[in-house]
Amino acid sequence: MTTSARAWVAGLLWLTLQSYVSGCAQPQHAAGLRPLPLRMVGWTVDDRTQEADSLSPTLRWEAFPRPEDLKADTSGRLRNVKNVTYEIRIWSADNWYPADLVYARAGLTEPAHTLDTPLAPDTLYLWTIRARFDLDGHQRVTQWAILGLDDYRVSVLPPSGRNLGYYGLKTPKH
Repeated sequence: MTTSARAWVAGLLWLTLQSYVSGCAQPQHAAGLRPLPLRMVGWTVDDRTQEADSLSPTLRWEAFPRPEDLKADTSGRLRNVKNVTYEIRIWSADNWYPADLVYARAGLTEPAHTLDTPLAPDTLYLWTIRARFDLDGHQRVTQWAILGLDDYRVSVLPPSGRNLGYYGLKTPKH
Protein backbone atom coordinates (compact mmCIF):
# COMPACT_ATOMS: atom_id res chain seq x y z
CA MET A 1 0.00 0.00 0.00
CA THR A 2 1.35 3.41 -0.94
CA THR A 3 1.93 6.14 1.59
CA SER A 4 -0.95 8.22 0.22
CA ALA A 5 -3.31 5.22 0.35
CA ARG A 6 -2.29 4.53 3.95
CA ALA A 7 -2.89 8.18 4.83
CA TRP A 8 -6.33 8.09 3.18
CA VAL A 9 -7.34 4.91 5.04
CA ALA A 10 -6.00 6.29 8.33
CA GLY A 11 -7.97 9.51 7.80
CA LEU A 12 -11.14 7.62 6.99
CA LEU A 13 -10.78 5.42 10.07
CA TRP A 14 -10.08 8.47 12.24
CA LEU A 15 -13.21 10.24 10.98
CA THR A 16 -15.30 7.12 11.47
CA LEU A 17 -13.90 6.63 14.96
CA GLN A 18 -14.62 10.26 15.83
CA SER A 19 -18.22 9.82 14.67
CA TYR A 20 -18.55 6.68 16.77
CA VAL A 21 -17.04 8.24 19.88
CA SER A 22 -19.17 11.37 19.52
CA GLY A 23 -22.31 9.26 19.17
CA CYS A 24 -22.97 10.33 15.59
CA ALA A 25 -22.44 6.89 14.05
CA GLN A 26 -26.05 5.84 13.91
CA PRO A 27 -27.40 3.80 11.01
CA GLN A 28 -27.90 6.25 8.17
CA HIS A 29 -29.14 5.81 4.71
CA ALA A 30 -27.26 6.63 1.52
CA ALA A 31 -29.84 6.13 -1.24
CA GLY A 32 -33.19 4.68 -2.17
CA LEU A 33 -36.15 3.81 0.02
CA ARG A 34 -35.47 3.08 3.67
CA PRO A 35 -36.49 -0.27 5.16
CA LEU A 36 -38.77 0.08 8.17
CA PRO A 37 -38.20 -1.93 11.35
CA LEU A 38 -39.35 -5.50 11.60
CA ARG A 39 -40.77 -6.67 14.91
CA MET A 40 -38.51 -4.41 16.92
CA VAL A 41 -36.17 -6.93 18.43
CA GLY A 42 -33.67 -4.21 17.67
CA TRP A 43 -30.66 -3.78 15.53
CA THR A 44 -27.89 -6.33 15.96
CA VAL A 45 -24.32 -5.42 16.88
CA ASP A 46 -23.50 -3.97 13.48
CA ASP A 47 -26.43 -1.51 13.46
CA ARG A 48 -27.61 -2.48 10.00
CA THR A 49 -28.96 -5.97 10.52
CA GLN A 50 -32.42 -6.55 11.90
CA GLU A 51 -33.55 -9.75 13.57
CA ALA A 52 -36.60 -11.34 11.98
CA ASP A 53 -39.33 -12.83 14.15
CA SER A 54 -40.11 -15.62 11.69
CA LEU A 55 -38.65 -17.47 8.71
CA SER A 56 -41.23 -15.72 6.50
CA PRO A 57 -41.00 -12.17 7.84
CA THR A 58 -43.00 -9.22 6.59
CA LEU A 59 -40.55 -6.66 5.27
CA ARG A 60 -41.65 -3.03 5.15
CA TRP A 61 -40.15 0.06 3.58
CA GLU A 62 -40.98 3.66 2.81
CA ALA A 63 -43.62 4.32 0.18
CA PHE A 64 -42.62 6.21 -2.94
CA PRO A 65 -42.66 9.12 -3.40
CA ARG A 66 -41.54 9.97 0.11
CA PRO A 67 -42.43 13.32 1.74
CA GLU A 68 -38.81 14.47 1.33
CA ASP A 69 -38.93 13.59 -2.38
CA LEU A 70 -42.02 15.72 -2.83
CA LYS A 71 -40.48 18.57 -0.84
CA ALA A 72 -37.27 18.50 -2.92
CA ASP A 73 -39.24 18.39 -6.19
CA THR A 74 -39.50 22.11 -6.92
CA SER A 75 -40.82 21.46 -10.45
CA GLY A 76 -43.77 19.42 -9.15
CA ARG A 77 -43.08 16.55 -11.59
CA LEU A 78 -43.44 13.88 -8.89
CA ARG A 79 -47.14 14.72 -8.68
CA ASN A 80 -47.35 12.93 -12.05
CA VAL A 81 -46.01 9.62 -10.68
CA LYS A 82 -48.33 6.71 -11.48
CA ASN A 83 -48.37 2.92 -11.19
CA VAL A 84 -45.83 2.61 -8.37
CA THR A 85 -44.67 -0.94 -7.69
CA TYR A 86 -41.76 -2.30 -5.70
CA GLU A 87 -39.02 -4.86 -6.23
CA ILE A 88 -37.24 -6.77 -3.50
CA ARG A 89 -34.11 -8.92 -3.65
CA ILE A 90 -32.65 -11.10 -0.91
CA TRP A 91 -29.31 -12.91 -1.05
CA SER A 92 -27.72 -15.40 1.30
CA ALA A 93 -24.60 -13.86 2.82
CA ASP A 94 -21.11 -15.32 2.67
CA ASN A 95 -18.82 -13.29 4.93
CA TRP A 96 -20.92 -10.19 4.15
CA TYR A 97 -20.83 -10.81 0.40
CA PRO A 98 -24.10 -11.46 -1.38
CA ALA A 99 -23.83 -15.13 -2.35
CA ASP A 100 -26.93 -16.65 -3.92
CA LEU A 101 -30.07 -14.75 -4.82
CA VAL A 102 -32.63 -16.64 -2.74
CA TYR A 103 -35.69 -14.45 -3.13
CA ALA A 104 -36.84 -11.86 -5.65
CA ARG A 105 -40.22 -10.33 -6.28
CA ALA A 106 -41.35 -7.53 -8.56
CA GLY A 107 -44.67 -5.84 -9.15
CA LEU A 108 -45.45 -5.52 -5.43
CA THR A 109 -48.17 -2.90 -5.08
CA GLU A 110 -47.66 -2.11 -1.39
CA PRO A 111 -44.51 -1.00 0.49
CA ALA A 112 -44.56 -4.26 2.45
CA HIS A 113 -44.23 -7.91 1.60
CA THR A 114 -44.53 -11.14 3.57
CA LEU A 115 -42.11 -13.68 2.14
CA ASP A 116 -44.05 -16.54 0.59
CA THR A 117 -41.03 -18.87 0.67
CA PRO A 118 -39.47 -19.39 4.13
CA LEU A 119 -35.83 -18.54 4.65
CA ALA A 120 -33.38 -20.87 6.38
CA PRO A 121 -33.14 -20.58 10.18
CA ASP A 122 -30.29 -18.81 11.96
CA THR A 123 -28.94 -17.34 8.74
CA LEU A 124 -27.75 -13.90 7.68
CA TYR A 125 -29.31 -12.51 4.51
CA LEU A 126 -28.69 -9.29 2.61
CA TRP A 127 -31.58 -7.41 1.05
CA THR A 128 -32.62 -4.29 -0.80
CA ILE A 129 -35.71 -2.73 -2.40
CA ARG A 130 -36.54 -0.16 -5.05
CA ALA A 131 -39.60 1.46 -6.58
CA ARG A 132 -40.63 1.23 -10.23
CA PHE A 133 -43.08 3.83 -11.53
CA ASP A 134 -44.39 5.71 -14.56
CA LEU A 135 -43.55 9.38 -14.95
CA ASP A 136 -44.63 11.43 -17.94
CA GLY A 137 -45.19 8.34 -20.05
CA HIS A 138 -41.85 6.69 -19.21
CA GLN A 139 -41.08 3.88 -16.79
CA ARG A 140 -38.51 4.84 -14.15
CA VAL A 141 -36.90 3.20 -11.11
CA THR A 142 -35.40 4.53 -7.91
CA GLN A 143 -31.95 3.48 -6.80
CA TRP A 144 -31.72 0.24 -4.87
CA ALA A 145 -31.81 1.00 -1.15
CA ILE A 146 -28.26 1.18 0.18
CA LEU A 147 -26.30 2.29 3.19
CA GLY A 148 -23.16 4.43 2.99
CA LEU A 149 -19.67 3.92 4.35
CA ASP A 150 -20.44 6.12 7.36
CA ASP A 151 -23.17 3.68 8.38
CA TYR A 152 -20.69 1.25 9.88
CA ARG A 153 -18.98 1.39 13.23
CA VAL A 154 -15.23 0.88 13.14
CA SER A 155 -15.36 -2.21 15.32
CA VAL A 156 -17.77 -4.03 13.05
CA LEU A 157 -16.70 -3.14 9.53
CA PRO A 158 -17.05 -6.16 7.30
CA PRO A 159 -13.63 -7.46 6.19
CA SER A 160 -12.05 -4.99 3.77
CA GLY A 161 -15.24 -2.91 3.86
CA ARG A 162 -17.04 -5.60 1.85
CA ASN A 163 -20.66 -5.34 0.93
CA LEU A 164 -21.07 -1.69 1.66
CA GLY A 165 -24.67 -1.05 0.98
CA TYR A 166 -26.92 -4.02 1.69
CA TYR A 167 -29.26 -4.28 4.63
CA GLY A 168 -28.90 -7.34 6.83
CA LEU A 169 -31.69 -9.68 7.89
CA LYS A 170 -30.98 -12.38 10.50
CA THR A 171 -33.50 -15.20 10.76
CA PRO A 172 -34.45 -16.78 14.08
CA LYS A 173 -33.10 -20.17 15.17
CA HIS A 174 -36.44 -22.01 14.85
